[in-house]
Amino acid sequence: MPQSGFVVAMAATINVARYERPTEILRPLKKWAIVSRFGPESEYLTLSTAAAIQPEQVEAPIGLVPSKTIFGILLSEGEHESMFLLLRHLPRGVNVAGTFFPAEGYAQLGSMPNQLAIRIEGRHAHSHGRLNRQDIRYDVPDPAPGAKWAMAWHVDAVHRPWTGEFFANRKSA
Repeated sequence: MPQSGFVVAMAATINVARYERPTEILRPLKKWAIVSRFGPESEYLTLSTAAAIQPEQVEAPIGLVPSKTIFGILLSEGEHESMFLLLRHLPRGVNVAGTFFPAEGYAQLGSMPNQLAIRIEGRHAHSHGRLNRQDIRYDVPDPAPGAKWAMAWHVDAVHRPWTGEFFANRKSA
């Protein structure tokens, strides 16, 4: 069964695409991401972009800070993978680090011995604002074509060593 609760850094390749044509990749980005699985039943997953990956970096840098955060809720769990549904609204009483990005799509978390990897495919459309000096994103369910804050993306990321990581005990079978 996949790892239960954790906070780890992952080296991510983010292929940005058009909202209306998710298969039309516009550009790839290499970023550090902070991935967290948490909740009473380890049913929540977040992925936060943190910083650009420098070519010489193999390990995640010490000072990673969550920036843009997507949120998923557990759909199913198998022996070596867990599937999460990305959400447009945070569940009541749940807060995330960084700025919440409403999204639709899925996250597939894979766990092999000593190796976590994630594949996320989805898209988001939101309005951008500020409240109490913090960025806020609100879901726009039907964006106009070519809207500035609407895009699709494909993320592939693998766990990398990081001094800030944390692993809870594995779930019992």
